[in-house]
Amino acid sequence: MNFADAIYNGKTEIKNIIFDWGGVITDLHLGLTRKAFSDLGLSIFDESVPHDPHNDLFISFETGKISPHEFRNRIRSLSSVSLTDTAIDNAWNALLGDLPAERWHVLEKASLQFRTFLLSNTNAIHLPYYYNRILETYGTHGYAHLFEKTYFSYELGMRKPNSDIFQHVLVDAGIDPKETLFIDDFIENIDTARQLGFRTIHLKAPLTLTDVFTDVD
Repeated sequence: MNFADAIYNGKTEIKNIIFDWGGVITDLHLGLTRKAFSDLGLSIFDESVPHDPHNDLFISFETGKISPHEFRNRIRSLSSVSLTDTAIDNAWNALLGDLPAERWHVLEKASLQFRTFLLSNTNAIHLPYYYNRILETYGTHGYAHLFEKTYFSYELGMRKPNSDIFQHVLVDAGIDPKETLFIDDFIENIDTARQLGFRTIHLKAPLTLTDVFTDVD
Protein backbone atom coordinates (compact mmCIF):
# COMPACT_ATOMS: atom_id res chain seq x y z
CA MET A 1 0.00 0.00 0.00
CA ASN A 2 1.64 3.22 -1.21
CA PHE A 3 0.67 6.84 -1.60
CA ALA A 4 -0.44 7.96 -5.03
CA ASP A 5 2.22 10.36 -6.36
CA ALA A 6 -0.41 12.64 -7.83
CA ILE A 7 -1.85 13.16 -4.34
CA TYR A 8 1.16 12.97 -2.05
CA ASN A 9 4.80 13.08 -3.12
CA GLY A 10 6.44 14.07 0.15
CA LYS A 11 9.92 12.73 0.74
CA THR A 12 9.61 12.26 4.50
CA GLU A 13 8.80 8.74 5.63
CA ILE A 14 5.25 8.51 6.92
CA LYS A 15 4.77 6.37 10.02
CA ASN A 16 1.41 7.66 11.21
CA ILE A 17 -1.84 8.74 9.53
CA ILE A 18 -4.55 10.86 11.13
CA PHE A 19 -7.85 10.66 9.28
CA ASP A 20 -10.73 13.08 9.49
CA TRP A 21 -14.18 11.45 9.57
CA GLY A 22 -16.88 13.51 7.84
CA GLY A 23 -15.92 14.45 4.31
CA VAL A 24 -13.00 11.99 4.24
CA ILE A 25 -14.23 8.61 5.45
CA THR A 26 -17.94 9.40 5.36
CA ASP A 27 -19.60 11.70 2.85
CA LEU A 28 -21.49 14.70 4.24
CA HIS A 29 -24.85 15.77 2.83
CA LEU A 30 -25.45 19.30 4.04
CA GLY A 31 -28.28 19.71 1.55
CA LEU A 32 -30.21 16.80 3.04
CA THR A 33 -29.91 18.19 6.56
CA ARG A 34 -30.86 21.67 5.36
CA LYS A 35 -33.98 20.24 3.68
CA ALA A 36 -34.84 18.02 6.66
CA PHE A 37 -34.73 20.97 9.05
CA SER A 38 -36.57 23.15 6.56
CA ASP A 39 -39.33 20.53 6.44
CA LEU A 40 -39.57 20.95 10.23
CA GLY A 41 -40.03 24.69 9.82
CA LEU A 42 -36.42 25.61 10.56
CA SER A 43 -33.96 27.51 8.38
CA ILE A 44 -30.93 27.17 10.65
CA PHE A 45 -28.62 26.25 7.79
CA ASP A 46 -29.61 29.06 5.45
CA GLU A 47 -26.59 31.23 6.25
CA SER A 48 -24.23 28.88 8.06
CA VAL A 49 -22.99 25.32 8.19
CA PRO A 50 -22.40 23.11 11.25
CA HIS A 51 -18.67 23.85 11.23
CA ASP A 52 -19.12 27.63 11.02
CA PRO A 53 -17.11 29.10 13.93
CA HIS A 54 -19.74 31.82 14.26
CA ASN A 55 -22.54 29.32 14.83
CA ASP A 56 -22.63 29.03 18.61
CA LEU A 57 -25.28 26.31 18.74
CA PHE A 58 -23.37 23.79 16.68
CA ILE A 59 -19.94 24.67 18.02
CA SER A 60 -21.16 24.38 21.61
CA PHE A 61 -22.57 20.95 20.86
CA GLU A 62 -19.48 19.91 18.92
CA THR A 63 -17.22 20.75 21.86
CA GLY A 64 -19.41 19.11 24.49
CA LYS A 65 -20.44 22.35 26.14
CA ILE A 66 -24.10 21.42 25.81
CA SER A 67 -25.69 17.97 26.05
CA PRO A 68 -27.91 16.29 23.43
CA HIS A 69 -30.91 17.22 25.59
CA GLU A 70 -29.86 20.88 25.62
CA PHE A 71 -29.12 20.82 21.89
CA ARG A 72 -32.57 19.45 21.10
CA ASN A 73 -34.24 22.00 23.35
CA ARG A 74 -32.40 24.85 21.66
CA ILE A 75 -33.49 23.50 18.27
CA ARG A 76 -37.06 23.33 19.59
CA SER A 77 -36.84 26.94 20.74
CA LEU A 78 -36.17 27.98 17.14
CA SER A 79 -39.28 26.27 15.81
CA SER A 80 -42.91 27.34 15.90
CA VAL A 81 -44.09 23.71 15.93
CA SER A 82 -43.67 20.92 18.47
CA LEU A 83 -40.71 18.71 17.61
CA THR A 84 -39.92 15.29 19.04
CA ASP A 85 -36.40 14.14 19.87
CA THR A 86 -36.66 11.62 17.04
CA ALA A 87 -37.64 14.25 14.47
CA ILE A 88 -34.70 16.45 15.47
CA ASP A 89 -32.23 13.55 15.50
CA ASN A 90 -33.39 12.30 12.09
CA ALA A 91 -32.95 15.75 10.56
CA TRP A 92 -29.55 16.20 12.18
CA ASN A 93 -28.33 12.73 11.17
CA ALA A 94 -29.38 13.28 7.55
CA LEU A 95 -26.01 15.04 7.24
CA LEU A 96 -24.14 11.73 7.39
CA GLY A 97 -23.70 9.68 4.22
CA ASP A 98 -22.58 6.12 3.71
CA LEU A 99 -19.18 4.61 4.36
CA PRO A 100 -18.39 2.88 1.03
CA ALA A 101 -16.79 -0.56 1.20
CA GLU A 102 -13.73 0.58 -0.74
CA ARG A 103 -12.95 3.22 1.91
CA TRP A 104 -13.48 0.69 4.69
CA HIS A 105 -10.96 -1.51 2.90
CA VAL A 106 -8.46 1.37 2.69
CA LEU A 107 -8.73 1.90 6.45
CA GLU A 108 -8.22 -1.80 7.13
CA LYS A 109 -5.10 -1.90 4.96
CA ALA A 110 -3.70 1.34 6.35
CA SER A 111 -4.06 0.10 9.93
CA LEU A 112 -1.79 -2.84 9.10
CA GLN A 113 1.01 -0.64 7.75
CA PHE A 114 0.81 2.59 9.77
CA ARG A 115 -0.19 3.84 13.20
CA THR A 116 -3.63 5.19 12.36
CA PHE A 117 -5.80 7.65 14.29
CA LEU A 118 -9.14 9.37 13.83
CA LEU A 119 -9.55 13.08 14.62
CA SER A 120 -13.06 14.41 14.15
CA ASN A 121 -15.21 17.39 14.97
CA THR A 122 -18.37 15.55 15.93
CA ASN A 123 -21.06 15.33 18.58
CA ALA A 124 -22.94 13.02 20.90
CA ILE A 125 -25.86 12.44 18.52
CA HIS A 126 -23.95 11.74 15.32
CA LEU A 127 -21.46 9.28 16.76
CA PRO A 128 -23.77 6.62 18.29
CA TYR A 129 -26.09 6.88 15.30
CA TYR A 130 -23.23 6.18 12.91
CA TYR A 131 -21.77 3.42 15.03
CA ASN A 132 -25.08 1.62 14.69
CA ARG A 133 -24.96 2.09 10.92
CA ILE A 134 -21.48 0.58 10.84
CA LEU A 135 -22.73 -2.35 12.90
CA GLU A 136 -25.54 -2.97 10.43
CA THR A 137 -23.23 -2.71 7.41
CA TYR A 138 -19.93 -4.21 8.57
CA GLY A 139 -20.83 -6.14 11.71
CA THR A 140 -18.61 -4.14 14.03
CA HIS A 141 -19.63 -1.42 16.46
CA GLY A 142 -17.55 1.61 15.60
CA TYR A 143 -13.98 2.06 14.42
CA ALA A 144 -12.01 0.54 17.29
CA HIS A 145 -10.25 -2.11 15.19
CA LEU A 146 -9.31 0.40 12.46
CA PHE A 147 -7.55 2.99 14.61
CA GLU A 148 -5.09 2.92 17.45
CA LYS A 149 -7.13 5.69 19.04
CA THR A 150 -10.03 7.97 18.15
CA TYR A 151 -10.21 11.65 19.13
CA PHE A 152 -13.60 13.37 19.11
CA SER A 153 -14.12 17.08 19.67
CA TYR A 154 -17.15 16.73 21.95
CA GLU A 155 -15.21 14.43 24.28
CA LEU A 156 -12.10 16.61 24.36
CA GLY A 157 -13.76 20.03 24.58
CA MET A 158 -11.55 21.16 21.69
CA ARG A 159 -12.06 21.27 17.96
CA LYS A 160 -10.28 21.76 14.68
CA PRO A 161 -8.93 24.08 13.33
CA ASN A 162 -7.65 25.23 16.74
CA SER A 163 -4.10 24.08 17.37
CA ASP A 164 -4.75 22.76 20.89
CA ILE A 165 -6.55 19.65 19.65
CA PHE A 166 -3.69 18.81 17.29
CA GLN A 167 -1.15 19.31 20.06
CA HIS A 168 -3.20 17.09 22.34
CA VAL A 169 -3.10 14.28 19.78
CA LEU A 170 0.66 14.66 19.28
CA VAL A 171 1.35 14.38 23.01
CA ASP A 172 -1.22 11.70 23.76
CA ALA A 173 -0.19 9.48 20.85
CA GLY A 174 3.51 10.24 21.20
CA ILE A 175 3.98 10.96 17.52
CA ASP A 176 6.16 13.32 15.49
CA PRO A 177 4.21 15.64 13.15
CA LYS A 178 6.95 15.35 10.52
CA GLU A 179 6.28 11.60 10.37
CA THR A 180 2.53 12.03 10.41
CA LEU A 181 0.13 12.48 7.51
CA PHE A 182 -3.08 14.38 8.24
CA ILE A 183 -5.99 13.97 5.80
CA ASP A 184 -8.91 16.39 6.00
CA ASP A 185 -11.45 18.05 3.70
CA PHE A 186 -11.42 21.53 5.35
CA ILE A 187 -8.56 23.77 4.29
CA GLU A 188 -8.65 25.60 7.65
CA ASN A 189 -7.80 22.34 9.41
CA ILE A 190 -5.09 21.58 6.87
CA ASP A 191 -3.55 25.03 7.38
CA THR A 192 -3.24 24.51 11.14
CA ALA A 193 -1.74 21.06 10.68
CA ARG A 194 0.84 22.42 8.23
CA GLN A 195 1.82 25.18 10.65
CA LEU A 196 2.48 22.49 13.26
CA GLY A 197 4.71 20.51 10.90
CA PHE A 198 2.35 17.75 9.76
CA ARG A 199 2.45 16.30 6.27
CA THR A 200 -1.01 16.95 4.82
CA ILE A 201 -3.49 16.04 2.11
CA HIS A 202 -6.41 18.35 1.46
CA LEU A 203 -9.02 15.86 0.26
CA LYS A 204 -11.22 18.09 -1.84
CA ALA A 205 -14.00 16.78 -4.09
CA PRO A 206 -13.97 15.09 -6.53
CA LEU A 207 -11.03 13.32 -4.86
CA THR A 208 -11.92 10.59 -2.37
CA LEU A 209 -9.94 8.52 0.10
CA THR A 210 -9.41 5.79 -2.47
CA ASP A 211 -7.44 8.26 -4.61
CA VAL A 212 -4.81 8.69 -1.89
CA PHE A 213 -3.41 5.18 -2.01
CA THR A 214 -2.25 2.66 -4.60
CA ASP A 215 -1.89 -1.13 -4.31
CA VAL A 216 -4.78 -1.35 -1.89
CA ASP A 217 -5.98 -4.75 -3.07
